[in-house]
Amino acid sequence: KRGTYYTPFPVLGLTSNGHDMFLSCGGGGATACKEVPNVVQAHRYDPKARKMSEIASLDTGKSVAVGLSYAKKANLWLASSGSGCKVLELDEEKNTLKEICQWQSEMTGKSPSQNLARCSADGKLVATGGTDSVVRIYDAGTLRQEPKLKHTCEKHEEVLDIDFSQDGTMMASCDRTGSCRIWDTETGKETACINYSFKGKALAMRAVRFMRIKKAGKLQLVTVMSAPRGPACLAIYCCDGSLVSEVKVANEPITCMEIDPSLTQVCLNIVDGSKRTYSLLTMSCTKKSRVVHELPAPCAAWLMNNEIAISGSGDRSINLLGNTAWYESVFCIVLLVVVALAIQVGVMILLYSAANSAKADSNDQMADFMSSGKLENMDRELVKKHALGVPSGMGGMR
Repeated sequence: KRGTYYTPFPVLGLTSNGHDMFLSCGGGGATACKEVPNVVQAHRYDPKARKMSEIASLDTGKSVAVGLSYAKKANLWLASSGSGCKVLELDEEKNTLKEICQWQSEMTGKSPSQNLARCSADGKLVATGGTDSVVRIYDAGTLRQEPKLKHTCEKHEEVLDIDFSQDGTMMASCDRTGSCRIWDTETGKETACINYSFKGKALAMRAVRFMRIKKAGKLQLVTVMSAPRGPACLAIYCCDGSLVSEVKVANEPITCMEIDPSLTQVCLNIVDGSKRTYSLLTMSCTKKSRVVHELPAPCAAWLMNNEIAISGSGDRSINLLGNTAWYESVFCIVLLVVVALAIQVGVMILLYSAANSAKADSNDQMADFMSSGKLENMDRELVKKHALGVPSGMGGMR
């Protein structure tokens, strides 16, 4: 289908370099890895041909990767797999994807699982979170060897999302309590806790991202919230917990939110399999899609800077939503105009041909009339009448 590509595995995680490269991950898990291999795949998107191609793949064995992120400064990729994190390196020239190092972050629980790992924009810090309910902050170093643990933050509930501010001084996280927490990365201490309600109904915060825009010199972050059966809202907060703006985005729950490289718009995946993008400058919807996934899509990313929003689902599909729809609309309009002009020209040609045919028939009739001798007889009758003094207009009267 146009804009939708199919993979041999359920897609659980996505991330991109912001341009034409992105990684996907997923698989059948430990019990079904023979039938559905657990893999991380690298893809390249060609905007001119509007085609996606796989360029490299890494088998993760019995451990399925559930989350991905891109460490831009190091040009490395982080994959959350099992109870720890794998650092991956992609060689675009050789079309290879290989593991550089790994470390364990989730320590407690029956089967601890890391949900995500994220690197700060300056490349100095890495944060992890998962089922053991603790956010951990590491000194990243080069990321080619296990990073050094810097802070173990206060324990709450399972960690769902993490993000760093652009300067790396603050970190935000969402957990199963439904709260968004702000952390000081220098001390590892919680500085604020944000909760949200819509029309008196508490909504759980599902994802958080820091923005580039500031208000009165204060850092701002965007969060998405939803109840188990909806609705879902998008809100912007200052880091002190003060609400800046909010908007209801769907009647159904949200399964994922991802911000674009410019930090000015977000992609939202809806539980019904549709998705939409919102501008953070106007808090308005900029693009909508129909239902493009048969199952809820747990992951999203951006390609071509901020042009294309991609989503991945457990139904083994990846969908691209972008300006291709705009180009297709323009193409359809141009095509309709061309067809209308062609029809108009065709009608004019038919009318012109009919007029010429009628004129030719009239000329033929006149030629037949003149060649028949009737005109000569008429002239003689007129001459005779003139000689008798009968006006030409009086017919047979004397």
